Amino acid sequence: MAKYPHRIFEMYDDRDEAIGALTPKSVNMDEAKASGPLPSSFTHLSVSRSSFLTHVKFKGAKEFPQETEAELRDDFSQLADLLEIDSKVLVDFSNVKSFSAACIEALVVFNRRLRNRGSRTVLCSLAPSTRASFFEDR
Repeated sequence: MAKYPHRIFEMYDDRDEAIGALTPKSVNMDEAKASGPLPSSFTHLSVSRSSFLTHVKFKGAKEFPQETEAELRDDFSQLADLLEIDSKVLVDFSNVKSFSAACIEALVVFNRRLRNRGSRTVLCSLAPSTRASFFEDR
C-alpha cells in the first residue's frame, strides 16, 4: 500500500487503497464502491455516496489555481454541512494536474471541520505534481 506521510492528510496512490483504508473490515469492498450521486449544486465537486463513504471528485477542470479557492471553499463548506458525524470521505484527485496553496487551504479547513465531528478524510490518485504542492512548505 503506497501511503504518503503528510502532517494533515492521509494520501494513497490509488482509489482502491484509499477505499480499503476507510472501509471497515466487515464490509464488502463492492458495497463500499457502489454509490449514488449526492443531490446538490457544487461548482467544482462531483459527490457520490455509498452506505459507508462519501466519494468526492473534481469536475471538469484539470487545474485549480488560486482564483478557484473561494468557489472550492464554498463547495467544501456546503458538503461539510451535508455530511453526518463520523463520515468517511474520499477525495479523489484523478485528472487534477495542479492544486494551488490557496485551494489546499480550503481543503484543510474542510478536513478540520470534519475532524471536529469525528469524521475522516483521505486523499487519493494525486499526480506527482499535485502531490508535490502539498509538500511545498518543507
